[in-house]
Amino acid sequence: MPKNFSPIQYNSLLQILRENHACWDHEILHGYPHSLQAIRPEWLEAISKLSLDQLWLMDSKQSFAAIENDQLRTMFEKLEELTQVPLNNITGPLPSDFNVATAFYRVRGKKKHEIETLAPVLKSLYEQKRFRRLVDIGGGQGHLGRVMARHFGVPTVSLDRDLKLQELGKINLQRLSHRKPAEGASELHFEFCDLNNASTTPKSMDCDAFVLGLHTCGDLALDLIEHSIRAQCAGLLSFGCCYSKMALDQTDHAINGPKSLAINNHALTLATRGHKSDTRKDFELKLLVKRHRYTLHLFHYYKFNRREFIPMGETIAREYKGRFSEYAGPRLQAHGMPASADELDAFYEDPEIVAKFKQMLCGNLIRWQFGRALELVILIDRCERLEARGFKTELASYFDERQSPRNIGILAYR
Repeated sequence: MPKNFSPIQYNSLLQILRENHACWDHEILHGYPHSLQAIRPEWLEAISKLSLDQLWLMDSKQSFAAIENDQLRTMFEKLEELTQVPLNNITGPLPSDFNVATAFYRVRGKKKHEIETLAPVLKSLYEQKRFRRLVDIGGGQGHLGRVMARHFGVPTVSLDRDLKLQELGKINLQRLSHRKPAEGASELHFEFCDLNNASTTPKSMDCDAFVLGLHTCGDLALDLIEHSIRAQCAGLLSFGCCYSKMALDQTDHAINGPKSLAINNHALTLATRGHKSDTRKDFELKLLVKRHRYTLHLFHYYKFNRREFIPMGETIAREYKGRFSEYAGPRLQAHGMPASADELDAFYEDPEIVAKFKQMLCGNLIRWQFGRALELVILIDRCERLEARGFKTELASYFDERQSPRNIGILAYR
């Protein structure tokens, strides 16, 4: 168990998830209407009574006070309490000669925030743990590696399976070669490796290496852990993401999922998206997206008698802000299910269909509250795998969740 997460806290989290298994292990659209029947009617009724403001406060986990059902409100409050992860307490200043133009060349937004946050942490670990090199798994163009080597003096290997990205990273270094590196700068090297399919551990991963996995999609986090153990690395810092890409068995459950809780593909997707709404505007857009998607499924269900869920693809936010027929018409046409614009728009505004959508939405608003809990169970299981092999582990949140939602890191060291 991570040293800053108690067994009591973990067992309480597991108990809530097990007792409410039927609420979260199926998407509302998959298996409709049976998926809704798994959620207690009194819970759906309680959520349906909330105003838009109250729904947003609930979804953004700011307040559950308006929920009249005591059992549901208490459960949500307990989930929020149990899923609190301590903030990272390893900090450090940026170097006095830190050159922003060089450090963040071709880096913006979310990636910039992650590098600014992690660089002092990794420098501090370099000084504390005295490893000889940082190995950045899935380093791509080596943006973080460039900052660590040139600005923080930490020798770094950027490891990736995409040669094109690595070539771009080398070109970036050439383009910045006219800028004098900071005093004490180290080298950044690129190493090609597909860690997901590597039978042998990369040569850069050994007892002198500290391994970083900033976005270890799917089972890559477990591959990173296994290779780090095999190579007797000094430690690692791993951030899970895209849990929905984890390999599944014949029952659609994660092969390498947590031993304490069977998690299927729907729950993995929920864990991937288990972050809260940021602003009221974000929440309103989410509701608009759901209304379009759910209404399209209801159209399949009631007009074409199509009981199974039919994926219709992602799109940009702007497309959800127009008429429903403009969104649904081309998709239906592509699947050989034509419908007129008038028919589609009338269906969208039909009071009976609006009521069905609202019930589906209430079910999903309840279901979304379990996302962070599922992610934590996945991450704690990974901590326990590491501890069984001689590592000490800590869980902490590192990034601003509004900028980088998958912000929980596993720090492991010998």
